[in-house]
Amino acid sequence: SSDLIPVPDGVPDEAAAMCEPSAVAVHAVRRSRVRVGDSVGGIGAGPIGLLVAQVAQAAGASKVMISEPTPGRKAAAASIGVDAVIDPTEQDVEQEMVAMTNGLGPDVVFDCAGIKGTLDQAFNIVRRAGEVVLVAVPWEEMPVLAVDWMARETEFKASWGSIPSDWHVALNMMESGKLSIVPLVSDQSYVPLEGIQAAFEALVKPSTQVQMVVRL
Repeated sequence: SSDLIPVPDGVPDEAAAMCEPSAVAVHAVRRSRVRVGDSVGGIGAGPIGLLVAQVAQAAGASKVMISEPTPGRKAAAASIGVDAVIDPTEQDVEQEMVAMTNGLGPDVVFDCAGIKGTLDQAFNIVRRAGEVVLVAVPWEEMPVLAVDWMARETEFKASWGSIPSDWHVALNMMESGKLSIVPLVSDQSYVPLEGIQAAFEALVKPSTQVQMVVRL
């Protein structure tokens, strides 16, 4: 079938299983205007946030900063070599990211959390005439003070899922080593088929796990 995408020989099955979220991250960065030398802010270091950070690095971002409160996810973000991991329960994320970009704010901010307040925070962080990309799928109202967005001429873009070409790019990035699932999946993150229910329950609350993979 033309819908089938071959997995390159250099991509192990465990990595190929993560192709869908990887393609979502690829799509988000390709939808954005990230260019070589840009600074990038990310809100949320879940699987998508960690993958977006790696793709942004591969796209040429010179500085990547991530906001994340959960210990396991903070550690994962640090392991991929981002320039800063900011805990919003201990630091002022807006203040820190603006300070790290010479008082201007990042060129592009990706909202990979999509919870109440994060989109407005992204608009406050991004530099004037910068770009905010909503990657997370919010299931509640996201309050934003529009005049702040308009007065600073901020561009706003949504990224939804992925398209087939993004899957090819994701697999090629995995094969070349530019995209790794290692920070997302530890040895303890592989669960047997009969362990799915317990895995879902574990992920409901903060834990050391970032992503679970079912191993048959």
